[in-house]
Amino acid sequence: MTDTDETESSLTPESLDYTHLPEQKMYKVSLDDASHFEQGSGDIRSYPVCTTNEFKLLYFEMDPGAVIDWHTHAPSFDEVCLCLDGAARYTLKREDGGEQVLRAEPREFVYLPGGARHKIEAVGETGHEGLVTMPPDSVGRLELLDGAAPYQTDDWPIALWVDRIRDEVVKKDENAVTE
Repeated sequence: MTDTDETESSLTPESLDYTHLPEQKMYKVSLDDASHFEQGSGDIRSYPVCTTNEFKLLYFEMDPGAVIDWHTHAPSFDEVCLCLDGAARYTLKREDGGEQVLRAEPREFVYLPGGARHKIEAVGETGHEGLVTMPPDSVGRLELLDGAAPYQTDDWPIALWVDRIRDEVVKKDENAVTE
């Protein structure tokens, strides 16, 4: 056994020094009470659920036939989308002008690489519900320069915004978030 093996095997949750960790607290967000913003003619509703220094989580609903039109994120802005209900067609515009199209149904994920021009369409009779995770905005978001609303992510009605570096809750929707 090496020194490394001995050190790793002696670590237990009880032996960790928690004095230098951020405050250990869980939060629950109720979408029924959370604020949201609408896109298009109100047929797309987005709920910014949680933001930290490492990720953002967004829940969205699209009425049947609704489209999140063509947009492009910054090159470092990868997205992973989970279809919760209904179905959606994701279309990616390739550099050669061609398109890649994927259909997502419940319990299926779609990975969208940063910098990719893409759109999302609700398909079927029931609309589409999805959950998106992405990195936080480290630079200005390209699609916000096109005039998409809301214009600044600081204006989003984020339910819970936790700054893990400063160990503080930046924003908390008192109606939607409980401890």
